[in-house]
Amino acid sequence: MSEGVAGPVGSPVRQGWISQVLGGMRFLATDRYGLLLLVWGVVAFAIRPALLAAHAGAAGWPYAEIRGAMDPVALAHTASVIQWVAFTGLIALAVIAHIRHSAANPTAFASDASRFRIAAAYALLLMAGYLMFLWSPASVFTIITHDSLIFFDSTYRISNGLVPSSDFPTALGAAQLYLPAWAAWLIGGYGGSVELASVWVAAGLGLACAAIGAQRMPIAVTTVLLGVVFLVTVPAAMLERWGGESQTLINGETEILADNLSWAMFYNRWGWAALIPLFMVLVPRRDRSTAPGLGEIAVLAAVLTFLFWLKVSYFAAGLGAAAVYAFLNPGMWRTLAIGGAMTAAGIVAIGLMTGNLLAYINDILLAGKVSGARTESILGLIRRNMLEMLFAAAPLGILAAIGRFNWRDGLVAGFILLASMFVINQNGQLENLTALIVLAAYGAVRVMTEADVQKIARVAAAGAFGMLAATQVLDRGMVLIDHAYAILREEAREPAHWASLPAFRGVYVPERESMFTRAVSKSDTPEARIHNIWLSGQYGRRQELRQGEYMETLLAGMEDLAPVVKRGETVTTLDMTNPFPFLMNLRAPKGGWLTLHMNRTISEDVHPTPEAMFADADHVMIAKMSMVQSTADLMLDLYGPWLDENYEERVETLYWTRWSHRKPGLRPRDSAALIP
Repeated sequence: MSEGVAGPVGSPVRQGWISQVLGGMRFLATDRYGLLLLVWGVVAFAIRPALLAAHAGAAGWPYAEIRGAMDPVALAHTASVIQWVAFTGLIALAVIAHIRHSAANPTAFASDASRFRIAAAYALLLMAGYLMFLWSPASVFTIITHDSLIFFDSTYRISNGLVPSSDFPTALGAAQLYLPAWAAWLIGGYGGSVELASVWVAAGLGLACAAIGAQRMPIAVTTVLLGVVFLVTVPAAMLERWGGESQTLINGETEILADNLSWAMFYNRWGWAALIPLFMVLVPRRDRSTAPGLGEIAVLAAVLTFLFWLKVSYFAAGLGAAAVYAFLNPGMWRTLAIGGAMTAAGIVAIGLMTGNLLAYINDILLAGKVSGARTESILGLIRRNMLEMLFAAAPLGILAAIGRFNWRDGLVAGFILLASMFVINQNGQLENLTALIVLAAYGAVRVMTEADVQKIARVAAAGAFGMLAATQVLDRGMVLIDHAYAILREEAREPAHWASLPAFRGVYVPERESMFTRAVSKSDTPEARIHNIWLSGQYGRRQELRQGEYMETLLAGMEDLAPVVKRGETVTTLDMTNPFPFLMNLRAPKGGWLTLHMNRTISEDVHPTPEAMFADADHVMIAKMSMVQSTADLMLDLYGPWLDENYEERVETLYWTRWSHRKPGLRPRDSAALIP
């Protein structure tokens, strides 16, 4: 009897499991989406790991056969393309599934909550896909290595207990200093740290886009905007084509370094990305009769807080967007009061955590005295970016053509254009006003939501937005291949001279060649040597000083410092960055600026006193061959006489001037307290 009862209960479970497996196999074999899913799975989880293992030198089949079929550089390029295909394939599959589900269930995403969930899922999927298929604990600098090292220096200082602005002056905000430092602590090195921090920033800003777009935009428009946020924030590439191409030698052959990779000004990319959700709030909400909700105001306050602790110029543009947003919605004073209180609370809370709010504001004001307003180049910038501005405004032109353009549209368009121009001008950029894509989205949504508008007008407005978005998505998306390829290419090369430094584990500078030896051999005097070095153009280069030459000067400086620096002593460098403490694992100095840049953070008229600059400096270095020679020359003029008077030893080497050992009685009284 018990067997008769057990049979009917157990058999349906077994048949159900088998039928599900068979149904899944049938789906993969017959449905086009299933076939795409199967192909992507093979690429992502079979071909990609095999190529990466072959690149890493794994033994056995098929790795040896893969290495035999192509040289290391070709293998690196193939593997990078496959990594990119695995990432983009995941996103493409999500888009196809979304479209199919929407077609089968037209009302599935009719509510604000459902629109937020699907857009947020895209933001998280971009983050997960990048970490799974593209990110690695390595970084490549093909341009602006000297600026990039600023963030090695800041991470090292923070890890040694120093507080930005309080212990060392800097107008750079805590967000761009602490987030990479946290990432470096998690992964145990500098390589890949800024990229990892950028993923967190992109995810947060993407969720902000999802929350804001849910109440005012179609899902497709919102997801495109958060996709642009991700692609602007994460890849370590300059927003504009900076510096052109250069050449290097790989496996004895000349190769063009067309990749434009650097972390140097990643904070500008973070800032432009953060302006996208702030500008999105200017698009009218579906329900325009009620005041904005607390949740949306809180999202704006969070982004504004982030911008305050990132860079003040972006924060100023964000404040303007918040003011226009409050003005265009019911309950203006309520919105301003609540939003202002939330933003102030966030700023103060982070200030209390870091302990540097007042010091940070003081550093911003000091830098403002140097750079200040920059209006002399504004007409040239407008002319240079006119085509992009006109394209972004094209959907609003369609709105005007059908007679639906109003004063609110003019206010929003004027503000976004002026704010974008303000930001690009204040940050010394020339082109690529990233946040203008929101202006195109605004115009497209306005046309598409107007009643009784002909279909051709809707298609034209959506098409103009789509074309502008496509240029950014395709351009920035392809950079991900450059990023992956550059890492694999450098891993396949012979190690550079500086590869043995622990601080440079997982960090690559591809432009390695140095013309110094050739130039020095043809020079009879120091003046002739410097002249010939600048003239050495045997290889194509992005800057007058090659990255490898800059690294050569750092190695020479370390060699000079090694015999004279004692335990607990500090080194301050009067240049764009102070690389020697983190390169040599020395005590991080107090007092010295994080970064020095002529007429940006310091000038002949506005600069710290020598007593403040060298409060904790046992040794001082000034470069003779700097990546920004004007800055090093200014430092020598400003501080050279004081250093000669207050230090016992001045040593001239090929690339550096060094002052060592403060004279007795001239060392600060509290210097002993600075030594741990």
